[in-house]
Amino acid sequence: MIVIMLGPAGCGKTSLTAAFGSYLEGLGQGVAYVNLDPGCEELPYEPDFDIRDYFTVANIMREEGLGPNGAMIRASELMEKHVDVIVGAIKELEADYVLVDTPGQMEIFVLRPAGPMVVKALAAVRPTVAIFMMDPTTADSFASLVVAKLMALSVQLRLEVPTVSVLNKADLLEDEDLAKAVEDPEALKSMVEGEEGLISELALACLDALRAYSPVARLVMVSAREKKGLDALFDLVHEAFCTCGDLS
Repeated sequence: MIVIMLGPAGCGKTSLTAAFGSYLEGLGQGVAYVNLDPGCEELPYEPDFDIRDYFTVANIMREEGLGPNGAMIRASELMEKHVDVIVGAIKELEADYVLVDTPGQMEIFVLRPAGPMVVKALAAVRPTVAIFMMDPTTADSFASLVVAKLMALSVQLRLEVPTVSVLNKADLLEDEDLAKAVEDPEALKSMVEGEEGLISELALACLDALRAYSPVARLVMVSAREKKGLDALFDLVHEAFCTCGDLS
């Protein structure tokens, strides 16, 4: 299986990549690591394929006189040119699980051509699932939790692979009602119904769309730092391929 790690900047993609890989290795599974973030400085895992062997954001900034944002866009263009190299290298990795760590700026991978091209090519040869992660900063209210879930659905639409959602850094989530809403879609709906106004009505309409089109409705809480929730994450990525739908 190929697992694509996605999420907003700062949500802990790289840390969860390392933690989940270590968990899988503990189960006796073969794990290969792929780094597609040309802007990172250090990694907590040893990549089997590293896009930085071809170009880095720092070098692009220096050589082309670009700022950080312009260099990331240029890196995306270079990634598009290297799609065959990237896909070819990943196809040759002999592992039960290939974990793909993506750029910190999710839109660089998801919204520009390179990311969908890579994912489509990989999904043609191996089962591929995307993990969309959020953290307590990006899901700090019922409304923002709905927004995060919609972002996950948008990722699925753009990349055309099953997409599941997790809340990373769960050890930092102190709001008990929000924690309950994270794990229980019905609890989230009930809490949104308890609020008044147009925003509540819009959120409920969005929840109906999520219920209709998300392959796995539930969202699990994990902590890469404390190594918690990884067994639930393991189950979640496999549920994405269950022809029966959500097993929750």
